[in-house]
Amino acid sequence: MILERYLLIYNRASGSDSINSLLTEIVPVYQNHGIVLTPFCLNIGNKDDFLPLLKNSEFNAILISGGDGSIRSVLGFLLDNDIDLPVGILPAGTCNDLANSLGLPRNMKEAAFVPLKNKKLAIDVGIINDNDYFFSSCAGGYFMPATYNTPVSAKKNIKQFAYYFKAATKFTSIKPFDLSIVIDGTLHKFNAIMFALGTGTQIAGFNNILNEAKLTDGKLDLFIIEECSYMELPTILFNIFVGQFSNQKHVRYFQAESFYIDGPLNLPIVFDGEKGERLPLSIEVSKKRITLFV
Repeated sequence: MILERYLLIYNRASGSDSINSLLTEIVPVYQNHGIVLTPFCLNIGNKDDFLPLLKNSEFNAILISGGDGSIRSVLGFLLDNDIDLPVGILPAGTCNDLANSLGLPRNMKEAAFVPLKNKKLAIDVGIINDNDYFFSSCAGGYFMPATYNTPVSAKKNIKQFAYYFKAATKFTSIKPFDLSIVIDGTLHKFNAIMFALGTGTQIAGFNNILNEAKLTDGKLDLFIIEECSYMELPTILFNIFVGQFSNQKHVRYFQAESFYIDGPLNLPIVFDGEKGERLPLSIEVSKKRITLFV
């Protein structure tokens, strides 16, 4: 007996084409659990096409298969349109930061069956300038374009390290910049090389950067690398990527609910690995804003 309907939204350009073969495996399993899956390919239609279905409550839940950018796009669309349905994530991208912060299986097939357990978690979301969102990270620095300019072929072959191989070629041209941040009402000034805000433990494919962070703690976590020599920077980055920066020179860490970040207008910014807006940015946490299957 069919009891429920889930909408499966997928981006076949994310990661690999494995979602196409996976569909034939997961559809019968869901059907045996009384759930009909309706696939929707983002590469053919657009998000407005499925809005009437969601508004009319024809679906009980949503599954999203894609990378961090696709997931951010769809989750943001759901929030903008007040669609309050539980969401399952099938990680198919390069870094899969949100999925890994949630502790979901890295194997997409295993992740596809997580919603069948019906265990849910309401997580915090970063709100940007009152009209945009990030679900894993917001970061800024002059070598940030490596995260969205890296060729797709490189990302498929060497995953998140493609970003850092490309970024490493920019080390000698990294420029420090003046950064002003109001953190929960208190002004702080830095001469920085980069900054990153996170909702959970993972940023850019490294899952133990922010050990103190939790997706449900009502806080955002900020770390800043201050100006340092080119000889020091690789060691600093390595220590950050293995979660060892709390007592490290040139690194500052804050946990708060709201941030106002100001700096150079041309500073590259990324939201969940995608090109973002220019500074200044007003950022705050929206507590337990969206519900995900875990």
